Amino acid sequence: MFNKKLPHRLTFLAAATMGLWLGGCTVGPNFHPPQVAMPKHWAGGKINAATPPAAKLQSIITTKRAHLATWWTKFHDPELTALIQQAATRNLTILQAQVAIRQARYARDIAAANLGPFVNANASYQRSGTSNNLTKAGHTRSTSNFYQSGLSASWELDIFGGVKRAVQAANYNLAAADENSHTVMITLLSEVATDYITLRGVQQQLFVARTNIHLQQQTVTLTRRQFKNGLNTELALADAESQLATTESQIAPLQTQQQQLIYALSVLLGQPPAALLRQLSTPGTIPPVPPSVPIGLPAQLLLRRPDVRTAESQLAAATAEIGVATAELYPTFVINGNLGFSSQNAANWFDSNSLNWGIGPSVSWAIFSSGQIESSIHQNEAIRDEYYLAYRQSVLTALQQVDSAIAAYTHEQEHEKALQAAVKASQQATKLSLELYKAGLTDFLNVLQAQQSLYAAQNSLVLSKLALSNDLVSLYQALGGGWHHQK
Repeated sequence: MFNKKLPHRLTFLAAATMGLWLGGCTVGPNFHPPQVAMPKHWAGGKINAATPPAAKLQSIITTKRAHLATWWTKFHDPELTALIQQAATRNLTILQAQVAIRQARYARDIAAANLGPFVNANASYQRSGTSNNLTKAGHTRSTSNFYQSGLSASWELDIFGGVKRAVQAANYNLAAADENSHTVMITLLSEVATDYITLRGVQQQLFVARTNIHLQQQTVTLTRRQFKNGLNTELALADAESQLATTESQIAPLQTQQQQLIYALSVLLGQPPAALLRQLSTPGTIPPVPPSVPIGLPAQLLLRRPDVRTAESQLAAATAEIGVATAELYPTFVINGNLGFSSQNAANWFDSNSLNWGIGPSVSWAIFSSGQIESSIHQNEAIRDEYYLAYRQSVLTALQQVDSAIAAYTHEQEHEKALQAAVKASQQATKLSLELYKAGLTDFLNVLQAQQSLYAAQNSLVLSKLALSNDLVSLYQALGGGWHHQK
């Protein structure tokens, strides 16, 4: 049945086509970065508090990217810096992300090529003969040769900007690939730093365990001597030996964890698992946090978080795709041309009498598509809306990660400070209890309890220092990977 709305649509499209042609406009919506309400301050912790912990969180202008392979120098650990620099150039995941950028760049070039003309060369030869049953009586079958060569060209005029929108979308996809590579780099280097810091923490735990084993061995020796001299009980000796054995049992799991972390670091650097075993098995200290940490303001996060920038680029590309789909509503204008030579004899194939040519415009217009084009436009609008929601979600996720990292970092500093006091008190208690025990002024149980408390406090302090440095790595990662001071 004839669609009564079709003449009205033709009239509207004809008027719109003429207006767009004369005005040189590009169909489809233009992209504008979405406006997102951002908090004025971070909720995760106090910045520049009156009584700051070991490292201050400074709210300064930090909107520019930092070089991701160098800002780890703030930990003042040359080994960590060297590992970071190697990972940035050797890691296979990073290389994959860089290849993805190349793919996006070539996709952009493919789309941009549609703005220019296309020229094809062709040549052919054909020998043919007629059917005997098609020839007149008395005539014999005829054969002939046909030689043809030439050039054909076409150029689609992008009057309504459909190709320009496709190029815009490709450019935004290229930007998204670049930002994604930046995200991969931040994730990788954060993982290298976390594994390295954890490795040093495990080595510090081994040091603490061995130090306490040495102390407890002395206690066992003293208790055994007193037992032989009748100055102590067999139960006291058994308790001392049990405590020593329990502490010694911590060594093997820590050694296993140490090797596994070295294997992981080797693979992150694009090397076989045991490549760094000799280099990193030598114990080292946990990299200390810097005295101050610039974190910027929440609004600046949108300028630095590559995942947020990726989401914005994807939203922009989806917006441009609406224009690509909208351009299908309008006519397509193409200039066609050809230049060639045709002949039945090879001898005069390329002389002037064999020349043929043609040039002229053509137009095609999908006047009626049963709603397919309109549905395509609506589909791309829905895709755009989906990416808009994804962008908003990425902003909320970024805020959550930064606030959580700030809270963990500031509170862990308080935790570490309390543990330092606990270790100091436990050391004094252990020293006094042992002296009193030797003088016969206290029970052996007090010595055991003091040594147990000392080991637990020292181990907890190592874990706190480890958590503090790793919390800073998480904060760096949440902030988009480093910072740049603007003065």
